[in-house]
Amino acid sequence: MTKVEKNLESLEKRFPGITELIKKRKERNMVQDKVEVYTEEAYTGEKIIKVTKGKRNLYLAGKRDPIAHAINQINLLGKIVPYAPIFIIGMGNLHYLEELLKRTDDSVEVLLYEPIFSIFYKQLEITDFETLFGKRTIALVIDGINDDGIDSLLRTMLQGDKVPLLKHMILPNYEVLVSAKIKEFIEKLTNISERYQINLGTRKRFNHVMADNFYHNVRYVKTGYTAQQLDSVLPKDIPAIIVAAGPSLNKNISILKKAKNKAFIIAVDTALKPLQKAEIEPDMYAMLDGIKYLDLVETKVGREAPLLSLLTGNKQIYDYHMGKKFFVDEQYNYVYEMFSMNHKEIAGLAIGGSVATLAFSLVCHLGFKTIVFVGQDLAYTGNKSHVDGAFKEEIKEEDTTNYLWVPGNYEEKVPTLSNLNDYRRWFEDFIKSWKEHYNVRFINATEGGAKIEGTEIMTLSEVIATECVREVNISECISQLSPIFDNKQQEKIESYFMNTSKRVHQIVVLAQQGYILYQKLEKLCKSGNMDKTVYVKLLKKIKKNRKEIEKNENFQLLSETMVDAEQIIRSSQYFQYDSIEEEGLELARQGKGYMKLLEDYAKILEKLAEEVFNPA
Repeated sequence: MTKVEKNLESLEKRFPGITELIKKRKERNMVQDKVEVYTEEAYTGEKIIKVTKGKRNLYLAGKRDPIAHAINQINLLGKIVPYAPIFIIGMGNLHYLEELLKRTDDSVEVLLYEPIFSIFYKQLEITDFETLFGKRTIALVIDGINDDGIDSLLRTMLQGDKVPLLKHMILPNYEVLVSAKIKEFIEKLTNISERYQINLGTRKRFNHVMADNFYHNVRYVKTGYTAQQLDSVLPKDIPAIIVAAGPSLNKNISILKKAKNKAFIIAVDTALKPLQKAEIEPDMYAMLDGIKYLDLVETKVGREAPLLSLLTGNKQIYDYHMGKKFFVDEQYNYVYEMFSMNHKEIAGLAIGGSVATLAFSLVCHLGFKTIVFVGQDLAYTGNKSHVDGAFKEEIKEEDTTNYLWVPGNYEEKVPTLSNLNDYRRWFEDFIKSWKEHYNVRFINATEGGAKIEGTEIMTLSEVIATECVREVNISECISQLSPIFDNKQQEKIESYFMNTSKRVHQIVVLAQQGYILYQKLEKLCKSGNMDKTVYVKLLKKIKKNRKEIEKNENFQLLSETMVDAEQIIRSSQYFQYDSIEEEGLELARQGKGYMKLLEDYAKILEKLAEEVFNPA
């Protein structure tokens, strides 16, 4: 067996299916690389890689001492804590990976990205991958082989609190050889990191609003409906049309009236005013934004049409709305308790993060066989962000020169933003997965905007002429439904509501007790005479205290409110300490800070609950 065959066998065990891709795409990739790859000996006798591109010869490792370069750059990374995600760009000098694996424990997540296939293949010829990788789990991404899944892999490695821990290295001369690919990879890391910081900042900024909205809006669940109830009354042999507020809606909004009562029409909240102007009444609308302005939905439809919304949506819109309110499982323990005590269940949806993805997920889960997008541009069609009338009578054009450009439905490329492109990818992933299990036809009748893979492109006129052929009174269908809870169950829920502030106060008390436990831990670790038995007992009491806090049905909402406290503690958990006293002191420092913040936030939440459920 040759070294290449041995390495391919080793890689196949780690990455099933990769060998076939390498063999199939080898010749094509090497031609596309437009480089020649050679090996030479360093002064130390080791093989190093030289790449010829055009008239340039570039060494990917130091000719004098290739190991020294790797050691120096890894030293510059600083302390690499357990569970940190590390990204190595380039395989030209595998001493970088070798040294990194020596210095870190098995919890460190490593991604090795090779943007030049020819270099990867040369390493197959000269390196023993089985020995190099050992028992460590390493993600290997090779351009032209398995790079199509790199976005989801990066998001997985950088999820949650891992972003502050990340480190990356670009091996020498790669920026000269493939500057565009390096730039693209770094931009992906940057975008994920920036979104993490933006999301963190957003949650810090709006957390109080979210908790206030939740307690205010959850009262409506008592007399409300669940989204799955629609399944029993809506016919599935008509299309479902999701109306978003993209700029292309200007082109075909007037035609939409012909689909009324021949399709289930669900609109996003920002489309309501343009629809009202066109004298179109959707059968339902969706809303999820906690700070969405009320005036966006101040229409007859906004007041009377059935509403699909999240509990953290704007409470002013909830109060303004007088029609049927439909809810989905958002995995709040507080809501679970309401259903559990009445032996009821509530189903969830893949919400997706936007009001359009929420509406789309609903019609998929209800079982519609034909699903149509209208106004779902996910781009700046005509350099506009929204349909006219959504926020202003006329939406102004913007300079999109430096925007992200993606394939369009009718144009080769259209300008968009990274968050809109994320939603586009979400739709594509959802559609691909849904088609694997269900026979559903997805039609994009947006007549502009970004292309969504997995959809057929049709005009809205064509859709209405060919698909909207059966007459159904949707309002009458929905009017058949009764609230999910009967009168007796509603009384039970009302008692549950009345007890909310008392239950939140229990968290206040537990936080105070937790603070005292951490004070004792601090005192023990400073005493200079560590009693390990007492130390272990204190940790057990702390763990029990934390469990008592977390099992309170209000804690989940509270934990989302106090992002700043959670972030400090969760990002600190990866650091290791030289002694049990040092570890204990740091644990006490974090714990005292956390319990003080928990107490403060719980008191705010208690006051909110008192104002909502027990007003004077």
